[in-house]
Amino acid sequence: MGEVEQESSRKLRASFVVTLALVGTLAISSLWLFMRTDSLQMQVGNLQTENNSFQSSIVSLQTEMHNLTRVKSSLQDKVDDLTKNNTDLKSEVGSLTTENDNLQSEIFNLESEINDLQREIDWLRQIAEEDNFQFYYVKPEEQKFGVYNLEDELDGLEWTEPYQEGVFDCSEMSACLEWFLENGGWHVKIYVGDSPFSSGKHAWLIVETGEGKYMPVESTTLHVVWWSDPNFDDYWEYEDRFETIQDAIAYSESGFDWWELGFSPLEH
Repeated sequence: MGEVEQESSRKLRASFVVTLALVGTLAISSLWLFMRTDSLQMQVGNLQTENNSFQSSIVSLQTEMHNLTRVKSSLQDKVDDLTKNNTDLKSEVGSLTTENDNLQSEIFNLESEINDLQREIDWLRQIAEEDNFQFYYVKPEEQKFGVYNLEDELDGLEWTEPYQEGVFDCSEMSACLEWFLENGGWHVKIYVGDSPFSSGKHAWLIVETGEGKYMPVESTTLHVVWWSDPNFDDYWEYEDRFETIQDAIAYSESGFDWWELGFSPLEH
């Protein structure tokens, strides 16, 4: 073999070695790439699984958020209702407070009236218990006269108690009105006799309206009996007449004791 052939043979072997080396390198590279690809595919699969899990979590969270939004809306509605109720309650409390203040004021006024009435009751009881009724009459500064003045005096008066025979009838009414007019400056007498209008026994007043001049007054109706009244003359017919309450109760204590009511039944 010549040198040329030997050189070719060496080059061929070298090329073969290089080729083998390249083939080995390619084989190893292919194997590494295959393994790397497989690893990446596994990672992609894992990532895909995680992504699916995340997507599922996101859907779950969105559902939960939607539910929370509905709960929040429901709670807000309740808060709004409670706020409105609170406003209404505050308004009602304000109204009740005002009403309570008014009631307290009314109670105070009623208590004041009760105290005034109690003082009047005590005074009237004192009148009934005092000998000779020394506190019953208050001497006026001057005596009043005039039939029209008398009419004005009676105008607006009314009984707060209804007529009740044997309890508060013409005799008690006459005694009470006599007390009222006497303390108002009038000279008054109580008459008792047959009724001027033919209804049995009756009591009425005769009031001095001028020097030696008198006019009848019907106590039950609180009015002057005028001359034009068809029964006018009958008011001058009587069985007994009393100048004072002492004279009247000496005649019939239970018939003229109007103060037993516990208050003055006359109201102006």
